[in-house]
Amino acid sequence: MKKRETGLMQKTKYLKQVLLLTACMVVVAACSSSKPQVNMDETQNFADIKTFYIQPPLNPINATLANHLSSAITQRLIEKGLTPSSEEDADIAVGYLPSTTTKEDGTTLNLGLGTGSYGRSGGISLGSIFSIPVGEQTTLQQGLQIDMVKDGTFVYSASGAVELESKDSISIQNKLDELVIKLLEQYPSNR
Repeated sequence: MKKRETGLMQKTKYLKQVLLLTACMVVVAACSSSKPQVNMDETQNFADIKTFYIQPPLNPINATLANHLSSAITQRLIEKGLTPSSEEDADIAVGYLPSTTTKEDGTTLNLGLGTGSYGRSGGISLGSIFSIPVGEQTTLQQGLQIDMVKDGTFVYSASGAVELESKDSISIQNKLDELVIKLLEQYPSNR
């Protein structure tokens, strides 16, 4: 009997590993795709959602970039007919997770979260934690995930990435604005 339980436990452990690996591959594929990945709770009545609250970013990023992203998301949701509110009074909480990746010769190396230019080497930096030099055959991508939660349940989730031609802050902000528009495009309008 114990031998049978051990075999069942091994199969369960193996199944969990396969599911985890599959989930990781889906996330990597979603991040490498230029088309945003959007998922909505089809049972949700979006007409009932009138107010929102933007949570601080889910990862530590540059304060200026965080404020810009919050403003861009707020502006887009207002255009959809929603009203900003306090955290206590909001119908939904909106969280976002920016990330930066670089592709080198077709392979992807995850650098971490946030973006910025640093030093004379033309590298990519997370604040001043570390810098990785960027060669001519490297492509920098800015990713973003936006999640909306109502009463502890995800009702809307969107993720995508844009390729950055330039590493200056203005170009990054402009590309993030484009990405926010794409990610929230499918959110139902209340107008």
